Order: sequence, then structure tokens, then C-alpha cells
Amino acid sequence: MSNSYKNNNKTKNIHNNKENLPELFKELQDIKNGRIKSYEISNEKKKVKTKFNPIVIISILIILIVFVMILTSNYIFAKTEDEPKEAIAEFEVNRNSLDLNQIISENISEVTKKELVTKEENIPFEISYVVNNQLPKDEQNIIQEGIEGIKEIVVINTYENNELLDENIIKETIKQKSRKQITEVGTSEFLAKQKVHIGDTLYTKKEIELTTDGTEKICMIYEYIDLKLLEVGEENCKICVDGLEGYVKTNALVSSNIEPEIVEKNRIKRILINVYFDMPLNVPSGLNIEDYKKVFSNNIKDTNKIFENNAELFYNIEQKYKINGLFVAAIGIHESNWGNSTIAKEKNNLFGFGAYDSSPYSSASIFDSYKSGAEFVAKHLVKYYINEPGTKIYDGETAVGSYYNGSNVSSVNVRYASDQNWANRVFSIMQGLYEKLQ
Repeated sequence: MSNSYKNNNKTKNIHNNKENLPELFKELQDIKNGRIKSYEISNEKKKVKTKFNPIVIISILIILIVFVMILTSNYIFAKTEDEPKEAIAEFEVNRNSLDLNQIISENISEVTKKELVTKEENIPFEISYVVNNQLPKDEQNIIQEGIEGIKEIVVINTYENNELLDENIIKETIKQKSRKQITEVGTSEFLAKQKVHIGDTLYTKKEIELTTDGTEKICMIYEYIDLKLLEVGEENCKICVDGLEGYVKTNALVSSNIEPEIVEKNRIKRILINVYFDMPLNVPSGLNIEDYKKVFSNNIKDTNKIFENNAELFYNIEQKYKINGLFVAAIGIHESNWGNSTIAKEKNNLFGFGAYDSSPYSSASIFDSYKSGAEFVAKHLVKYYINEPGTKIYDGETAVGSYYNGSNVSSVNVRYASDQNWANRVFSIMQGLYEKLQ
């Protein structure tokens, strides 16, 4: 019993006397490994077994570890109240400081929304090109205008912060179909060179034949004559001249774009082709004031320049009284021998008006001036010789037609002059004046 008691005391001393912890752990290890003998007393054995239960050991270890940490912590940081507190460790200063406002701003979620939209859009039209050999080369002409179609589309628009990010079409409906545009493209080099189109005016560069199909002759066309272009070909062109249609050689034609001077040549030619013996005299000559000045200037026989100085007079007579002014002047030239007769010089009567064969000088009328005499004779011819009775003439009057036999020069000759060759002589003078236009 004494031994047993002694051992109990020893065990008790382990806890109560606070033996050195390492020695305690060593003793426990020795007991576990059998290096220290078990106690004889059964009650003590039970206590030892209970005391050295693995769970208990682990709990003890945890408690010991926590205890050691507390002691260590107190050792490091414990200071007397009077001593100043000092930092035990040094900390690195963060020189790149963080901007908290910026981080928050950058990470705020953006506002995203979707919108269902119905709208209309135009459908572009197609363009179709066709070749046209009646159009200048490379020129285009729209013969059918294109029309854009219309479609209705339904889309879902995605916005982020009110900015459109995506447009997703979910439905399309055609409300109006588009219409194709048809455009002609020209291939004619002739039209391009002459800078003209079908229907424009061209002119003959020389005298040419008008034919039915390129072989059968219809008539001859003078040089510088204007005509209307109907069709164009490489060798022949279809044209219309003075109401006649037919074909002429393409290379015999030219436009005013290439030869501008041909327009004036055409005007003169048109005047001259209407000069013939039986031409009507109750229509204008076609000459302008500059033409009159031209035809009456530099005539060798007009020694006193009576007709050159009165060129405008004969032009005005034509405009006022609807009579060919050159016809009136030709009568004066013939009757007065270019103003050199005694009746012309002394009575201002260039026309021998009123003179009879038996007493020409004494019976001839007297006029105040060449102008009054010329106007008087012109009005007399219009009223009594070249217009049928009842024809409307100058100043609201009508023609009497007392000596009317026709409107040409030979018809006037019948009652105006006893000389049967008078008409030929007068017309010859007219013709000479006309030819000075060239």
C-alpha cells in the first residue's frame, strides 16, 4: 500500500507541481512504449488508461500549443505602460496608390436596353443596258425610268448608354416592288463625230443623189442644203428634204457643229434656188438688210451710187408692202439705166412711170425724191398688178387687180411695158443682184 500511495502522489505531482513540459512528454512517451512499467493497483491502471486516451492527448496538445502562442505573443508585444510603443516590423510604403472613385466608376454596370422598331426602307432598282446604233457612241439615254421599291422591316435595336450597338432584323415585308431602269448606250461613231442626234439637221457637203434604197434615184440635192436626219447607217443615211424621204451617202453630210459656216451658206443657197423666171413677186426675197447693202454695193454701172445709197429703201419697201424689193429695184435699174436717164435725174423718176412711147419725157411722172417715187411704184404694183382682186395688202387695203395676169415678172410685162422683152431684161437684172450674195 505504501508503494501504491507513493506512486499516486507522484502522479499527482505531475499535474500539481508543474513539472517541466518536455519531461512530461517524455514520460508519457515512455509509458506508451513500455519503457516504464504499469502500476499494479487496478484503480490506478484505469486512471492511467483514461488519462492517456488519444483524444485526451490531442486535446492536451492543442491546449499546449495555444498556451505557447499566448506566451510568445505576450513576450513580443508586452511593454510597460511607460515605455513608448515601437513598431517591431518595417512595412513597405505603397507608392502606387489606388483611386477608389476611379475603380468604382469603371466597374459600374452600363445601361443596356432593347427596342422593337418598325420602319420603311427603299429598295434600289436595277439598271439594264441595251445597245442603240441610232445614238452617238458611248452616250446614254434612259428609256424607262427606274423606280425604287419600298419594304417594311421590323428590327430589334440594342442600345448601350443610348448608343446603338446592334440591329437585328426579324421581319421584312415588300410593300412596293422596284422597277428596273432601262438605259440605251449608243454605238454610232458618225453621230458622235458630228455631235448630232436622230432628228437633227445636217447639210450636204456636195451635190448628191436622193435614192429610195440606195440604188433608185429620186432627185438631186444641191450643195449646202439642209435636211433632217431620220436614220443613220455606216454607208447610207435616211433623210427627209423638203418633204421627200430617201437615202443619201453618209460621208456627204456634215453638221454645223463641225462646219459652223455652212449655216450661212445654206441660207444663201436656199434663197438662190428659189430664184427662177416664174418666181412669185408678191413674197419677200428672203434677204436681210445686210444682204441688200451687199448686192447694191460696188456696181460699176451705178456711177452716182443711187442704188447703193438707197439699199435700205428697197429693203423697207419689201417689208412694208409684201413685194420682192429686188424686183422693184430691177425695174428702176432697167428703166433709168442705173439712174443715169434724164427722167431719173430731173424728175426723180427711176421707173419711167407714166411715160408713153410717143412722149416719154413729158408724160413721165415727177417725184419729190427717189424714195417717194420708189414707194409709189411699189404700192401701185401690189394693188393693181401682182395680186388677185380682193387680196389683203398693205394698210388694211385689198388688191384691186385691174392689171393682174399673174404674180411673176412676165405677167407684169403684159400691161406694164410695151417691150415684149421687158420681163427677160428685168429678171436678168434681178438674177445678177441675187448672185452677188455668193
